[in-house]
Amino acid sequence: MRLPVRGRGRFQRVRLSESTDRLTNPACGWCRIYTFFLERQINFDELNLCLQEDETLVQAVIVIGAFRSREISQEALEQLERLLRFFRNAEKEMILRFTYDNVGQGLLAEPDEMRQIFIHMNQIGNIVRRFAEHILLLQGLFVGSWGEMHGSRFLSKEKMRLLAETLREAAGDSIPIGVRTPLQWRLLHERDAVPGAEWSADPIDPVCVFNDGMFGSDSDLGTYGSRQRSEAEWEESWSRKDELLFLQQLHKRLPYGGEAVGEAKEGELKNAVTEMRQGHVCYLNAVHDLKCLERWRSAVWDEKGIWKGVHGTDYIGAHLGYRPVVCKVSGRVTDGLHLKIEIENTGFAGLLEEAELVITAEAEGRVIGTQLLPLLPQDFMPDRPHCLSCRFAPDIIESGAYDIFLQMRRKRDGRWICLANTGRHDKVRIGLFLNL
Repeated sequence: MRLPVRGRGRFQRVRLSESTDRLTNPACGWCRIYTFFLERQINFDELNLCLQEDETLVQAVIVIGAFRSREISQEALEQLERLLRFFRNAEKEMILRFTYDNVGQGLLAEPDEMRQIFIHMNQIGNIVRRFAEHILLLQGLFVGSWGEMHGSRFLSKEKMRLLAETLREAAGDSIPIGVRTPLQWRLLHERDAVPGAEWSADPIDPVCVFNDGMFGSDSDLGTYGSRQRSEAEWEESWSRKDELLFLQQLHKRLPYGGEAVGEAKEGELKNAVTEMRQGHVCYLNAVHDLKCLERWRSAVWDEKGIWKGVHGTDYIGAHLGYRPVVCKVSGRVTDGLHLKIEIENTGFAGLLEEAELVITAEAEGRVIGTQLLPLLPQDFMPDRPHCLSCRFAPDIIESGAYDIFLQMRRKRDGRWICLANTGRHDKVRIGLFLNL
């Protein structure tokens, strides 16, 4: 895009700083669980009143135990489609968990034979794949107590692989499937597979992990083991330290989150933040577990900087997922306006897909010029400043002053992403160009 320039010009920077506001951005943040029994009618008017305006994610737990010995009825499938359409129209991205059990009795609630689960996966997959762009991940493989992949007869290596292959084929190849533990991820993959690899030949990928026992004990309620990786086999649970390193690699471009529970020492604020940053946590249950959440709410972040004195839940909520901040901007006026922009992600996690920066030059509310700069996930990992540059080419118009603004949006659907700078979060003023 050509920016009109005549005569001499000058670029004036503005002071840029990060705020402590919690942003409302796609694919990350606090979320709540909404439980549905597929054989029962859903009151969508009531559901609409329960949605949180400042949360972009919802977790839908869909109980299908009523169909353990038969196919899911057409009426139930139509209701499932209405539910997914409802969340899509409400601009909520979905974390979906299909489960036969909702009371902790997975063995009793599940079908007697795997082929019944396969039938259900194919029935549900036909609907889910139509909403793939609005689904962040599928948690679990339908089995286990609460759908959490424990307390089930279908969790051997061979059976899990069959379930994962069936669900992948049914739901399409784009929605991540989440398993409950790092060990379960390894059981589904060949020895020494690279977690988080940008390209995978395994047809079940992408596969990630969800953790509903976060900080519940020294093993996160069975998420980790005790043996060091150097002494353990691929198909064994590793120590907390080694599994966190594994999760760190796995979730560079895949969603990770779950529920923080209990009052174990591992959940103390500083330690929790360190581990959430290491594991790239992008979402957490906003209401469970209350003991853990209250513990964070009563704690205060005490390190130097803008966050000193902020309550723990506010600090964590502001850092779930990615958190873009424009750090520095410099401009040079030579044959047009040359801009150099430094942007940083101060959140716990990276971008899960491509984004772009929109740089505009405006005069009296009119957009005079626009530049689009691609922002790739690998370039926007946490705490790694990323520099981009652009040039507005010269042209001839009247002299004047032009405000330079920066916005950010998701490339796939153009959904705007808020920036954490002070002032407006949807559109950050980064400088003034004077055409003298």
